[in-house]
Amino acid sequence: MSPTPAPHDPRHRTGADGPDPAHTVPAAGEFPPPPAADTATGAGTATVNGTPVEVHDGFTLTAAVSHLTGREITPEGTAADGHPLGIAVAVDDAVIPRSLWSATAVAAGQSVEIVTAVQGG
Repeated sequence: MSPTPAPHDPRHRTGADGPDPAHTVPAAGEFPPPPAADTATGAGTATVNGTPVEVHDGFTLTAAVSHLTGREITPEGTAADGHPLGIAVAVDDAVIPRSLWSATAVAAGQSVEIVTAVQGG
């Protein structure tokens, strides 16, 4: 008589050698913790448009927009060169008005989406 196979745990991918613990999928209702922040410096990693970005104390949405666009951004959220930006910013799915970009710090574990307006339909 052959042994009864163990029940399949859908949270683990299996290969020829059995479950791969490095590829664990969170169970329903579980979420992986956000990247750890260095509480002494405020440093850590946030996600900007899907890309990990190192953040630190003083890293604001203004800095994120400036970094992404390569343009200097004023504290009012406008381009220093006077040309329009055509940009909207959301942090963890909440749109942040440009007047608050310089006062809004980006913390480790947050997700920032910076989108540009496109003309046409």
